[in-house]
Amino acid sequence: RLDSSWLALRQPRPAIAERRHRKVMAEAASLLEKYKTAGSSEASADRHQKILRWKPDWDAYPATKAQAPSLKLLEAEASALKKKTIIQGDLGILKALFALLTSQEENLAEWILVVLYDMLREDSSSFGNFTRLLQQKVDLKGPLLSMLAGPRTDPFCADKAAWLLTSLVGQSPRFFSVEEVKSLIDTVQRSGVCTDLGILEAIVNVLKASEFRSQIWAMPGVAERVLSIDLQGASSQYLYRCIFALWMLSFEPQGAIHPKEGEVTMKIRDIIKVSTSEKVVRLALTVLRNFLAHKAFVEHVVELGMLEVVQQLEYEKWRDSDMYDDIRDMSSQISLKVQEMSSFDRYERELKEGHLKWGFIHSSKFWSENVLKFEQNDFRPLKMLATLLQTSDPTTLAVACHDLGEFVAMHPLGKKQISNLQVKERIMDLMGSQDPAYREVRREALLCCQKIMLNKWQDMENVPKQ
Repeated sequence: RLDSSWLALRQPRPAIAERRHRKVMAEAASLLEKYKTAGSSEASADRHQKILRWKPDWDAYPATKAQAPSLKLLEAEASALKKKTIIQGDLGILKALFALLTSQEENLAEWILVVLYDMLREDSSSFGNFTRLLQQKVDLKGPLLSMLAGPRTDPFCADKAAWLLTSLVGQSPRFFSVEEVKSLIDTVQRSGVCTDLGILEAIVNVLKASEFRSQIWAMPGVAERVLSIDLQGASSQYLYRCIFALWMLSFEPQGAIHPKEGEVTMKIRDIIKVSTSEKVVRLALTVLRNFLAHKAFVEHVVELGMLEVVQQLEYEKWRDSDMYDDIRDMSSQISLKVQEMSSFDRYERELKEGHLKWGFIHSSKFWSENVLKFEQNDFRPLKMLATLLQTSDPTTLAVACHDLGEFVAMHPLGKKQISNLQVKERIMDLMGSQDPAYREVRREALLCCQKIMLNKWQDMENVPKQ
């Protein structure tokens, strides 16, 4: 169950947003507590029930003889509240259970894993008993790690062990060091036993701890597992966990994590486009709302056409009428960001950064709407564009040649201003470059030269094709 201390969003909200927020939180808890997760098969569910029916003989194990009377009260199918209360009355029970996790008797280890797993899923307040043992410096990590590395551990048990240990990290991060957590995630990813879902759930659990979020996200394989998901083949539950991982990142201050903003935005957009699950789409919209506070994401949201994708959701049929409020609210917020972030401002920012990349602000539509703005401050933006012809980055060179050609074509005095900048010779040099990496540069330089040398851009339609 999700802990309210990190589930709560940090900004005040109006009434509709508050209702939506509570709904998202409740559904998040419901989905993540559900036992039958993506990838769980009928055989797995049957095994779960079979394990619960098995009855341990606590008097037969030396480690549990002292707690046998209390352990006999610990019925597998009892409520989480009852289990928690029994353990709370005698923490030695929990100690003994962890000691027996490395038992050679497979039925016993499976039973312990499932009982603890189900209890924590049903009632997150049960973590309090585990925290008390961690405060007493009882080793809870060792037995679970042994199960992950054990030669006889199968995917069912490995997933449960990984979930238990990473949940302890997410709930009680102060008892774990960064290096311990990184080693744990590395072990889970390399174990070869955990399922894809088990690994993803372990990552999500650890990302709940803000202390480790940036370091874990930077680890090899973590971001790739979340962002490389097969959208067509993945279940709604698996998609939900991927979005949940991104949700955790969205709580970080801008600049604290470098989550490949373009890839993250594209993944959110694509999930919204393909998913028909209300839970997935609602959480995706929540993640998007949080990321709109990060300037680095806003540009990608605008450039990747997120507004059109979100607006299209309003024409889908949703069972929950509140979804339409969510969609309209999100559309309104994105529209506001689009208005705040004018195209020419984005273009000037690219010029100052000295790195150009293809996108809307290098299209003919942009130039037809903004070409006269390049006259500002004695054509300073145009002069900055011309200086980028001296860079060595192929994409920047190709875009710069393209844009100079667009200026010549669109501006009434374009040819004269380009002549004043004396860039024609440099463009011709690029046109004749033999560098294999400059294939696109040669093409754009050729087109630019054609525009410069023609008296009128419209005359190009009459140039005979070779």
